[in-house]
Amino acid sequence: MNISDDYIPVLLDTIWVDTIVGCDLYLPNCAQGEIKYILYCNGTKTISSEKINELQNHKIERLFIHKEDQDKYLKYVESCFKNIINDSKINISDKAQLVYHVAKNIMMDIFADPRSGKQVKRAKNWVGTTIDMIVNNKSATGAMINILSFDYYTYTHSVNVAVLGLLFSRYLGLKYDELHLLGTGLLLHDIGKTQIESEIINKKGKLNEKEYMRVKMHVELGANILTQVDGFDGVSLLPLRQHHEKCNGKGYPGGLKSDDIHKFGKIASILDVYDALTTRRPYADARKPFSALKIMKDEMEVSFDSKLFTDFILFLSQQSEK
Repeated sequence: MNISDDYIPVLLDTIWVDTIVGCDLYLPNCAQGEIKYILYCNGTKTISSEKINELQNHKIERLFIHKEDQDKYLKYVESCFKNIINDSKINISDKAQLVYHVAKNIMMDIFADPRSGKQVKRAKNWVGTTIDMIVNNKSATGAMINILSFDYYTYTHSVNVAVLGLLFSRYLGLKYDELHLLGTGLLLHDIGKTQIESEIINKKGKLNEKEYMRVKMHVELGANILTQVDGFDGVSLLPLRQHHEKCNGKGYPGGLKSDDIHKFGKIASILDVYDALTTRRPYADARKPFSALKIMKDEMEVSFDSKLFTDFILFLSQQSEK
């Protein structure tokens, strides 16, 4: 029995009574070894409590949507995000998957329209809900680390860095307001790359000097975008402005030394490098966590705050022991 690649499963528990999902919901029907997908609820209609109860009575836990409707479904999940994350019936692994995919969907929209205050507000809301899940569920850290993507795209890198940053900062004992400001900045730290030519961003080989200088401009370009968004807190700009600064003063754009780099910038620098090393790039395979940390220690140690880097190693080692 083969499941069609044209349809993907969604949790019934993510569908709320008397809401409009926005995409058609299907049930699979197997006949003579072939699965056909039968329309169960039209995406333009509310799904009633009777329909939900009927599915639950038949022990049906998942419905299906057409693959091309995934964006619509994730926007629906985003609209019910707090309810879903607080629902005890949904296990932590499924919640982690939803958190990650909603974030990717948001970031794809942000990279398509980086100057939109509406999109940035979505990012901030995602950060707040994700913090709630991390703070209220002891199993969240392991579940979230397990779903990080190992394929590098600018938007997946942004999500990886934000997820890792929130988990690590929670481990460090940062308070809610700090977590929210830092998480928002981490999620948007590479927004300036939307202003860099795609042929440079996606180049498979080594950048030449002119191309490298152009890429370095993404920091200031990103800051320029976000300073024009109403209500964007300047503290959240610190991870963006400083994630390429190095404690030895050899980073950019300011050439800041350790004492002049904010804690958020120091955390962002560690996370940015770690995720870049542990994801597949057009020109390099993904390193295992131990290998990535060894490279960072042996070749880049003077770049990072030594106490925070040691804490990061301890944080990751605790996860590997679970």
